[in-house]
Amino acid sequence: MHRLIIPFLTLTLFSCSTKKQIVAVKHTGLPEAIGPYSHSTSYGHLIFVSGQIGLDQKNNTLKSGIEEQTVQIMENLKIILENNQSDLEHITKTTIFLKDIKQFETVNKIYSKFFHDHFPARSTMEVASLPRDADIEIECIAAKR
Repeated sequence: MHRLIIPFLTLTLFSCSTKKQIVAVKHTGLPEAIGPYSHSTSYGHLIFVSGQIGLDQKNNTLKSGIEEQTVQIMENLKIILENNQSDLEHITKTTIFLKDIKQFETVNKIYSKFFHDHFPARSTMEVASLPRDADIEIECIAAKR
């Protein structure tokens, strides 16, 4: 019994003394942030991704229509999560903002194609407007691999 207590206490003390800090990741291959924010920050094993709209990485323009914007957002999320040692399969929570809730089923069909083994917890809400007059915005929380 004593042989288990000492390693357990050592591990507990070490994990409590490890200093964690908030890290803002510099991303490549993404459009510049359109405001004073980071595309993502991390704390320990958690990654917090700012709301993404369907901006094309190459020319920084908004894709047209809900379908193209949704696909572009998911592709941008892949890049952000990869830069954070994660991927779509490690997303734990998403929030989707729609300008028109009638597009809910369209978004669901596209969104579901990006997840294989699990679907994250999710909230979806209709909003009056979004930056650059986008039709959709998605933010997420993920864990590192």
